[in-house]
Amino acid sequence: MSESLETIRKLIDKCSTDQRKSLKLYLRNLLPHPLEREWGIDADTILSAISRSSDLTRRGVRGIIAEAVFVNDVIPGIVESGWQHIKIEGDHPYDVLLRKGALSVRIQIKLQRLEKGVPKLYYPRHYKVGSLHVVEVQKTRTGERATTTTLPGTDTKIVTTEPVTVKTRPYSFGDFDILAVNMHPSSGDWKNFRYTLSSWLLPRRDPDPALIEIFQPVSVLPDEVWTDNLAVCLKWFEAGKKNRILAEVLHQKKAKKDFL
Repeated sequence: MSESLETIRKLIDKCSTDQRKSLKLYLRNLLPHPLEREWGIDADTILSAISRSSDLTRRGVRGIIAEAVFVNDVIPGIVESGWQHIKIEGDHPYDVLLRKGALSVRIQIKLQRLEKGVPKLYYPRHYKVGSLHVVEVQKTRTGERATTTTLPGTDTKIVTTEPVTVKTRPYSFGDFDILAVNMHPSSGDWKNFRYTLSSWLLPRRDPDPALIEIFQPVSVLPDEVWTDNLAVCLKWFEAGKKNRILAEVLHQKKAKKDFL
């Protein structure tokens, strides 16, 4: 830190709360975020709106935060090994596309599942408590629902729309290559991810084993099927390595109430 910045920091430390708020507003006006300029509103108001929103909206925001952290903080770490981040457009069953020569890798990013505000455990009666958490691997889509309304006192009809989030079918094997699970709910660290190959995920037994099971176990500690290093998972993919998450689960009958 330069001498002038150190002097400024010491002066800020001596400021009152109101003075710091004024300074914050001054600095924001000097360096506004592009979204603040686009929407014509300050970041504090945007954050206040999110804090007042529904759980569904907050979940969506947390999901896109996980994607942003992955792109900004994780991908730069694998660029030196020859991987390139390819911009994608449109609706795809994956969030990130990487390419290395003729090889492409599609990555789906999910947030570790919360239940009643706490990280959901996977079969807590059958596995060591805290050793396995849950990620929900299910597609969602956002559409619009149209409603026709007659203006009071007139014969004029107007059509209004509202966003609707609809649960759809699970992913199929082949929709993406790597699953990246952001572990912030249990670790408190947005940069903490677990990675595995999609082909290693548990399949549905009914009605179609070609579909990926919605609730997947995620290991808290890295192991032979979950790694905290994207480069390692990419090497698994390149090598065509075969494995399966908790293969024994497929052969054990477990009470549904233990998991749900």
